[in-house]
Amino acid sequence: MEEILVACGDIDILRKIVEDLPLKRFTPIASKKGGAIVAKIAKRAIPFAIVHAQLADGDSLELRQELKRTFPAIKILLLGATEKDTFSDVALRYPVPGPVFRNAIKSAYPLKNKGEDMAKWRSFNAELDRILETFKTQNYYQVLGLQESAPHHALVSIYDQLSARYHPDRYATLAGSKWGETIISKVNSVYQLVVEAYTVLSQRRLRKKYDDGLKRGEIRMSQTANLDSGPERLSASAKNSQSKKFLKLAEVDIAKKDWNKALQNLRFAQSMEDNSRVDEKIAEIEKKLNQ
Repeated sequence: MEEILVACGDIDILRKIVEDLPLKRFTPIASKKGGAIVAKIAKRAIPFAIVHAQLADGDSLELRQELKRTFPAIKILLLGATEKDTFSDVALRYPVPGPVFRNAIKSAYPLKNKGEDMAKWRSFNAELDRILETFKTQNYYQVLGLQESAPHHALVSIYDQLSARYHPDRYATLAGSKWGETIISKVNSVYQLVVEAYTVLSQRRLRKKYDDGLKRGEIRMSQTANLDSGPERLSASAKNSQSKKFLKLAEVDIAKKDWNKALQNLRFAQSMEDNSRVDEKIAEIEKKLNQ
């Protein structure tokens, strides 16, 4: 998914903008203010921005000017205006129904060439084939890319990274086509073994049992070992679809160790429901950022 900037001074409107974004196309960087945000994202490749006419620190013109200077090719959708100006590509009154909003996004920032997308998926399919072939002879440590002496925190970190890449939910939109179903099937196979490896190695009793078997050349734990289904993902604790969307974004941010973005998405989710796991994760990241 591509990173984009979403800026609006009203938190409720900002939340609605993010909720109405096309599924699985963008990772939003949300901001209520224009001041200093461009400096924070200057080193990232930001191809598209959705900017409301009014920000918490005033009119958005200065922000849009700075975006165009910093990212010469950036496309900007200006909300809350009837006509575009020199520093926007499309203007739209807002709020509007979701389909109208998404059509405006397509107009301001069209989808990439289909041929380029297919080339990307062919490359990913080849990647899955290589992984599945390699997995046939790898033990659980090798599946996760870890040394046999790896500590627990390293297991958690690599599991988060692999989940961000291979969790089946990321590819649900490919369903309905033959090639898409093929990729989904292969992703499921990869993810199932990643979960199996993590489940065994993250539990002291099972890890010791596995290490003993590994000495005898057994690279897989017996199916009778009563394996758990793996750690529940944070997004699985969501009570509504809006919160779940932000929690999935936060999971990807956590895997990338982008703590500020993760905190932002977790707070969005927190504002939509009471969830003790989200509260705990926010406290954990805040502590990490304050160290």
